[in-house]
Amino acid sequence: MSDSIKILNQVFRSTINSYTMVFFSKNRWFGLILVLVSFFDIYAGIAGMISIFTANSFAWLMGLNRANILSGFYGFNALLVGLGLGIAFEPVPQFYLLLISVALATLFLTLAFEGFAGKYGLPYLTLPFLIALWIAALAARNYTTLMQGDSGIYTMNSMYESGGTAVVSIYEWFGDIHWPVAVKTYFKSLGAIFFQYHLFAGLLIAAGLLIYSRIAFLLSVLGFVSAWLFYMLIGADMNDLNYGYIGFNHILTAIAIGGFFMVASRWSMLWVILLTPIISIITSGFSELISSLQLPVYSLPFNVVVLLFLYSMKFRERMLLKPETVAVQYFSPEKNLYIGENSRNRFKNKAYVPVTLPFFGIWTVNQGHNGEYTHKADWKHAWDFVITGEDGKEFSGGGKDASDFHCFNKPVIAPADGWIEEIIDHIEDNAIGETNIQHNWGNTIVIRHNEWLYTKLSHLKRGSIKVSQGAWVSRGQILAACGNSGNSPYPHLHFQVQATPHIGSATINYPVSQFICHSAKQELKIYEIPENGAKVSNVETEQSLKDAFHFVPGQTIRYSNEDAPGHIGEWKVIVDIYKNHYLCDDETGAKAYFFTDGALIFFTHYEGPQSSMLYYFYLAAYKIPLSSYRNLQVKDVFPPSSFASSPLLFFQDIVAPFYIFLKPEFSLTLHEIEEDLNGNRVVLASEVNLKIAGYNRMSYRFTISSNGGKLERMSISAGKVNTVISFLRS
Repeated sequence: MSDSIKILNQVFRSTINSYTMVFFSKNRWFGLILVLVSFFDIYAGIAGMISIFTANSFAWLMGLNRANILSGFYGFNALLVGLGLGIAFEPVPQFYLLLISVALATLFLTLAFEGFAGKYGLPYLTLPFLIALWIAALAARNYTTLMQGDSGIYTMNSMYESGGTAVVSIYEWFGDIHWPVAVKTYFKSLGAIFFQYHLFAGLLIAAGLLIYSRIAFLLSVLGFVSAWLFYMLIGADMNDLNYGYIGFNHILTAIAIGGFFMVASRWSMLWVILLTPIISIITSGFSELISSLQLPVYSLPFNVVVLLFLYSMKFRERMLLKPETVAVQYFSPEKNLYIGENSRNRFKNKAYVPVTLPFFGIWTVNQGHNGEYTHKADWKHAWDFVITGEDGKEFSGGGKDASDFHCFNKPVIAPADGWIEEIIDHIEDNAIGETNIQHNWGNTIVIRHNEWLYTKLSHLKRGSIKVSQGAWVSRGQILAACGNSGNSPYPHLHFQVQATPHIGSATINYPVSQFICHSAKQELKIYEIPENGAKVSNVETEQSLKDAFHFVPGQTIRYSNEDAPGHIGEWKVIVDIYKNHYLCDDETGAKAYFFTDGALIFFTHYEGPQSSMLYYFYLAAYKIPLSSYRNLQVKDVFPPSSFASSPLLFFQDIVAPFYIFLKPEFSLTLHEIEEDLNGNRVVLASEVNLKIAGYNRMSYRFTISSNGGKLERMSISAGKVNTVISFLRS
């Protein structure tokens, strides 16, 4: 792509996003509709466009954040100021001098509010627009060369200048529609957001809102209907809604709180309803307060209510999900909900310090939580582990000596990084069948992982401890050997997690981060509690797979597609300023975000066109254990927004705040593994299935092969796409 094309693309993005950001969106189709609406009054549309170019151009020249400029963050307030001034004044040359000056001032106000509000983790919303437009309106009263505009008086003239007789005819047709007053007022309130006070503009904005987000459209209706009912109930002047068009404050507040800053849910919608009277009170109160200055209230109620609400939510100590604050902003209520919900379920234990099993190989839980013998009361959340042979026994021979037991003298390893807090290493090992009640825990190691997290390993072999108190240990480091000391009639390893550092501390219910459960088939367990009788082991990684999926920032993955001979595709590995890792396809603009913990690689979400090969790689490699267990099965669930739009997804979007019924499933198995001179060749087979009422609505199948620590091939069978891509070795 040439430099000139890149510049034009950046100008287009920053301009379109300046329009859509008024509705917290980055949808380009919605943006084009809003541009069209703004030009219903041609001079207002031109003024809005000039304001955007002024603000964004000076932002570039000042060296401001490039991502913020492209996202429209520095342009949308200037746009609103331009539209407001374009409606208010005649387009004389002196007006454009004022316009450019006020647009620049709006940028300065935006930066000031960005810095001030940012200290409190709050958005600046349209506060820069409010102040800039108010000050400009007051100042203009002293400028004799400026003339008041007559767009609001001679609406037909403005419509004719915008599109001729065709647009006037359409406008008149909509004006004659005999819809209920509440419905007409809703659409007019939408149009008023862009200073277009008529039904036709509101209908177009509503259509764009529906294209952008079904949840946002639903919230806009909820916000307005709540206001309408409140005005009727309280006996307020309905003209404030019908002719004052201040209903847009309720609409914008509903979208902001109902699905943008808060995750859309029944709780966020309840707050939309509860805040309705407050918006009305602030609207009426401030209208009276500034009426002496002959200034409209504009979007002041929206700003005050949203900022007060978001600031109040920061003081919560409980009820954190009612409603839930959006952690990562995707500029779509649907994505905020779907990806947030999916991530919370997939990575709900991310706050845990990963604690693994404290041994090598496969061991058996012969006493789990709430055990039959000793795991009671304060010590109920503990495990006893042994090794069993193929015959199911814990020992070979007669089982009369400790050395007959399979687990005796086997290595005990650190379950996580930490410091050695306590050590006991002088207790004699018991003869089989005898116990030492006086020294209940026997030889023991306590490890501190953080301020309130400790693990304890007990009944260790005397003299086997290889570390000293206060030493730092790494996960997987050998610490001691399994023994038979303390209250232990036969060799076994006692393992527990506790919140205090003392030997004998009460246990806490804490999951093991990752382990393999060996039964008829091998299952990967993530942050679960190993159950009594289960045969378990840590996830043993396959080096060739680790190497193949070891994506390093700066790395370029190149591939060829059998359906596009001669074309070489590229994915770059990038890490952003927030330390998020992702694969990026510059050609299509696609991004697939991922993270790895050394034993698994997860893809978290995808952005971009679903025709990109990177999209299919995201689906195929959604969750991969970097191990080579032949019978291992892995399952996971995608967010519904991962797939193309359909009538079913449209309906899901509408009911999503209350119930999610679309849950596309991911499954993966190890298809085959071969050893050759270059190292292991591993083939993974994965599927994506969406079932509704038992009927399979979608079924995609993939294979990914690696050879010698490098990605080799990916086969794709996804709807109409059936192809193979080959990865090129660098």
